Amino acid sequence: MSAKNILIVPQNWLGDIVMAQTLLKKIKNKNKSINIDVLVEPVFEELINRMPEANKAIVLNCKHSELGLGKRFRLAKQLSGTYDQSIVLSRSIKSALIPYLAKIPIRTGERGESRYILINDLKSFSREDRRKTAYRYVSMYSEKEELDEKYFPTLEADSENTNNLISNLGLKLDKKIVIFAPGAAFGPSKMWPVNKFKELGSKLENNFLILILGSKNEAHIGEQIANGRSIISLCGKTSIKDAIDLMHISEFCVSNDSGLMHLASATKTKSISIYGATSPDLTPPLTNNKEIHYVKASCSPCFEKICKYGHYNCLVEIQADDVFKSFK
Repeated sequence: MSAKNILIVPQNWLGDIVMAQTLLKKIKNKNKSINIDVLVEPVFEELINRMPEANKAIVLNCKHSELGLGKRFRLAKQLSGTYDQSIVLSRSIKSALIPYLAKIPIRTGERGESRYILINDLKSFSREDRRKTAYRYVSMYSEKEELDEKYFPTLEADSENTNNLISNLGLKLDKKIVIFAPGAAFGPSKMWPVNKFKELGSKLENNFLILILGSKNEAHIGEQIANGRSIISLCGKTSIKDAIDLMHISEFCVSNDSGLMHLASATKTKSISIYGATSPDLTPPLTNNKEIHYVKASCSPCFEKICKYGHYNCLVEIQADDVFKSFK
């Protein structure tokens, strides 16, 4: 008998949660009547609200690095008896605790971190397949299968929030909008140099309004690129739902391999994606409306946060002129 109520426990990173929508789509494709909830940190509740396949977000008020045993026990007690199955996408021990403590009968996931009693429906993947994040996610439910475009993420737009943004930010829509997303929480080996973004901005600013998105920790990057006129930094000034709606009304999004890249791929904008230490073969933007810039250096993909050689050739060798051609 198949489960009727499923709790998804994703990795609590922006890009991973967007890619996890592929799993929600697969489940609904198999059986539209299944109820799906998603366990996330508070900051991602509004992201789950934009996924039509999700019933609701279950919010765990824990910081990313926090074990929070007491909070997990209390939430598990509240959820006890609610779900037939949980699918745990992270391999950490703490991610598997709530499904176990809530006594969810079927607890699907990978072994990882000695979770021998926490997970009772084991899925296994080769090292290569583990790095194909979206493939691994859709293969967690039912049979393993290649990622079909019908499972690509699609986040809903909110017209009321969009209109409020346009008004509150004082945006003039006489030019088409381009989003720049120059940050990457992973580290500098994913970040196209700031001077390259500046050079690209100078080529585009006469014909486009450029909005720079990112976290408050990336505000200094946005300030280096912005000119206060047609290139405006909104780093640290927008929420996830704001970023979704701004992307829906933009023509292009230029980003590193980051959470905002995956967010853009789930909207109407064209995703222009720049890869460094990672590979577009493994974590591509899940959309057909995309263009990828990737220089496969002799040492790439290395998956290192910091270039151990110090040259970052995989990023430096991608020229602003080459990225500019994506706009033609």
